[in-house]
Parts: sequence; C-alpha cells; structure tokens
Amino acid sequence: MSSPAAIPFSQSAPLYHQIALTLRARAETGGLATEQQLCSEFGVSRSTVRQALGLLKQDGLLQSRRGVGTRFMPHTPARRLTSSIGDPLHAGLGTVERLVSIDRVEPPSEVRAFLKAGEDAIARLVRVHTLDDVPLSVVVTYMPARYAPKGLRQSVHEFLWQRHGLLQKRSVHRIGVARADTMVAPLLGVGIADPVLHVQASAYLDDGRPIRWTDNYFREERFAYQAEVEWKRPAGPRKGARK
Repeated sequence: MSSPAAIPFSQSAPLYHQIALTLRARAETGGLATEQQLCSEFGVSRSTVRQALGLLKQDGLLQSRRGVGTRFMPHTPARRLTSSIGDPLHAGLGTVERLVSIDRVEPPSEVRAFLKAGEDAIARLVRVHTLDDVPLSVVVTYMPARYAPKGLRQSVHEFLWQRHGLLQKRSVHRIGVARADTMVAPLLGVGIADPVLHVQASAYLDDGRPIRWTDNYFREERFAYQAEVEWKRPAGPRKGARK
C-alpha cells in the first residue's frame, strides 16, 4: 500500500495556519491524533502543532480536558458563518460597527482615477465590523473629501442622501483573495500577509457619477457569499419551438 501524498504546504503562509485548516477539515470525523502523531504526520515541531491547535480552540472546535486529552467538540459548528444577499454586505447580519478613522489621504492611483477626482482631496473612512465580539471585516472607503462625514452614526448611503441630497443608485462588486496588510491585519485579528476575502465595491449615483470606492476585507473563515440570479425570457420564440 502506498503512503498518502504529502500535503503541498505554501511557502507564503505560516505552517501552523495551514495545519489548522487541514485539521479543521477533519472535524466532521470527530477524531484527532496526538500531538506527537501530528508532528510526525506534518513534519513540524510540537510548538507549531500547538499553535495550530490553539487556532482551533479559539474557533470553539476543540476542547481540552485533563485526563481526557484534546478532542473535537461534537455537534458544534466550527464557527459562525455569515452570509449576505445583495448590498450592503453587512445588512441583516447583526454586526457591531466601529469607526476607526476619517482622514484625508492620497489614495491609490486606481481609486483617484475611478472617482475622477483630478487634484481634489480624497477622504478615507476606516471601519471595523464585529460579530459575536470577534472581528468580521475591515471596511475602507474612499470618497471625495467635500462629501465625507466628520463622524458617522448612519450608513454612508444614508448620510449622502440626508446631508447632500446624493442618491447612491448602483454598486458593482468584485470578489477576490488578498493578503492582510499592516493596517488590516491588527484590526481583523489576523497575521500580516494572511489571506483574507476581498470584496471591492464601486458605487455610483443615480446620474451615473462615481461616488465611492470601498475595500471590504473579511476573515475568510467567517464569511460565506450567496447570490440570487433572476433570468429574463429572451425576446422572440424559442428556435425550433412548436407553434
């Protein structure tokens, strides 16, 4: 019998994080090898294995008891997943939002080009959403400084309408994977360069003008995306259809 293929570990992410992801996938079986066995299986030190197990304990997947050892929690969800249909991404999730900062900054060139700002000042709003007292997402919004709030007790969408009479009509989302930078990582509670789900949203007013660019960074293990698509019937009769 041939030995199982080695797990293709990435060189760009911490080993303990990758091991934790591997063990998380085994949670359904309910079995867990000893630390020594895991060290042998993955070819790592005991400290690396303990770091991986520590992540699973934080997620409520593992329980340690003296005299019993460490085991997966039976019939307990590994984590609370959040799902969202449509825009805004956090609607109906029951998250708690905290405003971190509002500053005038020099934005990335693609943001300035999107906003068609020329030499106009750009404001950056940084917010953190938490769910069950754990960071879920970091939201970084860029918009023309003349429309930016000094504080925020409502959504940006509502503020633009009530304060400036600007109606945000449409947004376009792009979903990808990014790595947490030095600003996002500590706010999200992950390591620098850890993978995060990146949802970039480009918002437009009812007259078609671009109004804000938003980068949403989610802890990848806590977000599930769901979309609903409605199809329109094509014009004219179906080719080959009976009359």
